[in-house]
Amino acid sequence: MNEQKGTVLVLVLWVLTLLTLVGGFYAVEARIRRNLGQHAWDALQGRQAARSLLLLAANKLSPPGTDREEAEDGLFADGSVYKVKFGGRDACFSLQDENGKLDLNTSSEDQIREVVRAILGDEELEAADTIVDGILDWKDSDKLVRLYGAEDDVYQDRSPPYYPANGPFHLLDELLLVNGVGQEAFYGPINWSSQEEDEDSEVVWQGGLWDLFTVYNKSGDVNRGCAPLPLKEILSAELGDNTTSTREVVCLRVWFGSRIYQVYWDSQSGTEGPKVKHWTEAITPGSKGSKWSENEK
Repeated sequence: MNEQKGTVLVLVLWVLTLLTLVGGFYAVEARIRRNLGQHAWDALQGRQAARSLLLLAANKLSPPGTDREEAEDGLFADGSVYKVKFGGRDACFSLQDENGKLDLNTSSEDQIREVVRAILGDEELEAADTIVDGILDWKDSDKLVRLYGAEDDVYQDRSPPYYPANGPFHLLDELLLVNGVGQEAFYGPINWSSQEEDEDSEVVWQGGLWDLFTVYNKSGDVNRGCAPLPLKEILSAELGDNTTSTREVVCLRVWFGSRIYQVYWDSQSGTEGPKVKHWTEAITPGSKGSKWSENEK
């Protein structure tokens, strides 16, 4: 009789253990499904917020050279940060005229080197030269390696291996593939202090290479009126009073929750609406994120 009671007790314990395991499995699966659903919902909200802000920017963007006091409700493509609400959630966005940045394909070697060295500082000159020589070797068509540059052998040792473009940059994101350019240098924050400000009002800029370079400034000249502060100061002698009244590509950057959206669009696309040239999104600054492009109608 005692043996039968012991057997029944063991069976009951085994059943309870199996039920606990089954319940735990379904609880974990439900949590995973909930997280996936929340992730998809956040992504959908963020993309719709970015599209809405793109339409707002296309309608409210002030023409180049407009005085701020004359356009109180206008938006300016000078890097200013704006804050709005979507469904009770905060969203920040900025607009940047790509003509205010250095073009990786059309700017001179001296300009690129001067800017990268000044941004990274005197203590990181070798790192700066590694980035610059890497950029130059990436886009030239030969196999000659500069002093701090890189060609096939360097990139073939990576996992997965790849080859340099040996041609012009088509997307700014290609810069992440260049030897010496890490995510910290690309996205920032790189601390840079203005030397032209008083000590009592020192301006500290925290950005990355993606704030200073572009592939959409076909003129090759940096427009002082919409250039980021570091470029205005570092290239002050070269820029002079260089301002133009033309605008081609504008970069819309949106911060929504834990996501960042960067949209390059043609500001001269006309009545059909903004034409997107490239769309990039990332979960957090510095993450690889997911990339996709589309043409809005």
